[in-house]
Amino acid sequence: MLSFIHAGDVHLGNPFTGLNQNLSPDFQGNVQLATFTALDRLVEFAVDQEVDLVLFPGDLYHGSDNSPLIQERLTKALTQLDQAGIWSAISFGNHDFQQGQQVHPAWPDRVLVFGPAVETKTITTASGLKVAISGFSYADRQHRQSALPDFPVKQAGVDYHLGMYHGVVGQDGEKYAAFSLPDMVAKGYDYWALGHIHVRQILHRNPVVAYSGNLQGLNRNEDGEKGFFLVSDQDGQGLLPEFYPVAPVLWQRIQMRNCPDLATLQGQLNAYHWEQPTLVILELTGQVGPDIEAAARFGTLEESLQASRKSQSDYWPVKAQITTKALSQERPALPADVDLQAAINQVVQPASVGQWLSDQAPTFIRDYFYSKEGQADLAGRIYQDLVAGGQDED
Repeated sequence: MLSFIHAGDVHLGNPFTGLNQNLSPDFQGNVQLATFTALDRLVEFAVDQEVDLVLFPGDLYHGSDNSPLIQERLTKALTQLDQAGIWSAISFGNHDFQQGQQVHPAWPDRVLVFGPAVETKTITTASGLKVAISGFSYADRQHRQSALPDFPVKQAGVDYHLGMYHGVVGQDGEKYAAFSLPDMVAKGYDYWALGHIHVRQILHRNPVVAYSGNLQGLNRNEDGEKGFFLVSDQDGQGLLPEFYPVAPVLWQRIQMRNCPDLATLQGQLNAYHWEQPTLVILELTGQVGPDIEAAARFGTLEESLQASRKSQSDYWPVKAQITTKALSQERPALPADVDLQAAINQVVQPASVGQWLSDQAPTFIRDYFYSKEGQADLAGRIYQDLVAGGQDED
């Protein structure tokens, strides 16, 4: 039975964004070492579970910085895997594309590194299984061309064929090696390990085409558990992924309703049982006390909560805001000769939609807004917002 780990977007050495300079010293160590700790946990798991290989489909490094610390920690991790008889397959993505052109210390024997051209490498596992792995690395940051046409169909004479691809679903010519999901499935591979999107999601189930997300959330938009997929073929059902969290620092959104005053809010945060070091994005709903409103208005709410945090507590308030439904404002009348709907329809086209969508948007959202139905829906919502004052509750 084949088993392997799919770990996209490790981003070794990433400096977290969205933190202010007042970060508590007892949290700084956790944050600075978070990506390294997550990788160490992956390696420990891989060795304990005796997996056959680990796939790193792009952005293993956060950038072009090849500092001694980053290189030392990665070399140590790959060496541990090699000594345990575990293969590692590495490709470089948009963040670390320059790593493919830099000189590295000698890789351990069981490390496969993919270059800018699509290539297929074959290994034999300890149990005698033959596994083909096809992949490529970015030659530049945006890689505005699908690499799928250069991927071969499933190789004959192997037990499994795996694909590694760092990119997004989209139209050929868009940035980040935009690819067609049906074209990917048509290659006949047993599993596709995707990278680039930091949201864990399965795009196709037979065979599985999936993003594992990243090992560690890097900013407040990447909240929730982060980790990797353990993929195995049990009972001949095909290669199926199972998620395992390893992030040492959690970004978490917390909602609190009807806080009467700042002291109550501070007490609730300090009394909460945090499972692990947690960076908190706090949303206050309902009725809030006047001192909370004043602190939010003057921009001191976060600092107040940080100052009242108990020493060595496993949380740190990153963002605090009062969330209320804004009343619609009266809008100026449109000129009588303006066909607003026609103008909106002219703007809402596939090319513009592709520019508006975030690269981190889940693929089903991207696919929807690329469709005629999705574009019509978007155009209608824009019209409703401009003309009717944004009263659409959907």
